[in-house]
Amino acid sequence: MKPNYYFITFLFFILIISMLNFLVELNAYTPNHAENSISVMKQATEDFKVVDYPISLITLEERCVDEQNQQVKCHQLQDIQNGDILITKSNHTLLYRHGHAGIVLDAEAGLVLEALGYGTSSRLESLEKWDYYPTVKVLRLKNRTEETISELVERAMSDFLDINYNLIATKTNMNLTHCSDIVWKVFNAIGVDIDSNGGWLVTPKDISQSQYLYEVESYGFSAERPW
Repeated sequence: MKPNYYFITFLFFILIISMLNFLVELNAYTPNHAENSISVMKQATEDFKVVDYPISLITLEERCVDEQNQQVKCHQLQDIQNGDILITKSNHTLLYRHGHAGIVLDAEAGLVLEALGYGTSSRLESLEKWDYYPTVKVLRLKNRTEETISELVERAMSDFLDINYNLIATKTNMNLTHCSDIVWKVFNAIGVDIDSNGGWLVTPKDISQSQYLYEVESYGFSAERPW
């Protein structure tokens, strides 16, 4: 019997995709209750499971849900201030776990500057939604002053709203942006380069390792696996 090479190729393709997808999900470390500790995760809710929700045709984000598959808060962000950077690794596009980032521009009103995905432009989103991500870090500028943060918020509101999204937007292109790119551009506008590796493209991971920032809170990140 002549082998069906098309079918074999199809099965091989499915196997490769499944393996790559497994590696993507494996990188999304979220401790369960049994592993909870102050250094790993401060948990404010009961047990939950993590599911993917589509935010565009090719991008998914993970949220916490209860036994009835209703979204629930995974935690409760505490000491949030203007200028804080929010980082999660709970977003992935196809097989790339790039994460997501945003800047708190009005902590009292709960407003965060974000660039979400293709077909959208940078805008203010709800701070509360970050409590539904299983992984979140809150980062803050070292040696911050009221004047510095006021300037940062003013520049962000005046110059960085309604910029079209593009996942491969570069630092020098002011007409396109993505989540970590717009965070970098806002800080760079006040003279602070928060890209830890200085590449042409900045990622949430790059920002999380910046020497100019320190960690205020962390949920869902293992102490042994900071990213």
